[in-house]
Amino acid sequence: RVRFAAGMTLLSAGTPMFFMGEEIGAQKPYCYDTFLQNREDIVGDAQGVGANLFAYFKALIRLSIEKSAIRSRNIEVGYADNTNRVIAFHRWDETAEYLVIGCLASTAFTSGYWLNTGRLGDFGWAETFNSDSAAYGGWNVGNAGRILVAQNGALNAVLPAAGLLVFRRT
Repeated sequence: RVRFAAGMTLLSAGTPMFFMGEEIGAQKPYCYDTFLQNREDIVGDAQGVGANLFAYFKALIRLSIEKSAIRSRNIEVGYADNTNRVIAFHRWDETAEYLVIGCLASTAFTSGYWLNTGRLGDFGWAETFNSDSAAYGGWNVGNAGRILVAQNGALNAVLPAAGLLVFRRT
């Protein structure tokens, strides 16, 4: 769920921010008056116990820096399903369009999950980022970077539990 929250924060609208230590999964309480007693080895944890989460934050930040559409002011929430805890939004500019799908379900949709939103059109959507990658400590549940083709605004994507996927329109 930490990867989901970080991804939604860094890829949605507004100025993305995270609290110190969040990028390595800091565990100790942060209080202004006991900060020195509760310091964590952020550099050491980024290379050790927090390495997967640190790699995730680096990849998310790199995605945002390299893809202007992710940072643009253009955003549209195209899909929300409270029952299954799925949300999808589009980010775009003149260079590209991205679809971000977040899933807070406790179990993965390994057989696929149907999203229906007009912006999907009849386009191909290439999975470019998966929060559930083993490189980030996940289980590799997703679409393996494949191009999924939407038909009449409907797309069937495998969604990881408590995960986030990013697709680029092809």
